[in-house]
Amino acid sequence: MNRTVKTLVAAVALALAGAVGVARAQLPPSMVIEGAVETTTDAVIFPLSPSGRVQLRNCGGCEHATLQLDQDTKFILAGHSVSLREMSAFAQQASARALTISYRLRDLVVSRVAVLEK
Repeated sequence: MNRTVKTLVAAVALALAGAVGVARAQLPPSMVIEGAVETTTDAVIFPLSPSGRVQLRNCGGCEHATLQLDQDTKFILAGHSVSLREMSAFAQQASARALTISYRLRDLVVSRVAVLEK
């Protein structure tokens, strides 16, 4: 009885592994489409307009020291969407808060600027 159960479990495991392999083979190849910079609020200079460029100060390891904003860029402060002006004002008065800038690799346009905590 024990041998029969082990054989049945092994057969089911092989069938599942084969099904997963077939499903995985049908997926398109993975491609990285977005990059991110993790920095702090006092290391970022925001532009005056949403069509400007955000600058990263003291970012020796950064591949890009400036990134382009556009009308679709989202600014998220403690889980709430805010304007560029509000994000900029917060960054100027809040020192050393963690800030993440996500951007598209193909054109270096910022998709999202996020500060998780006020």
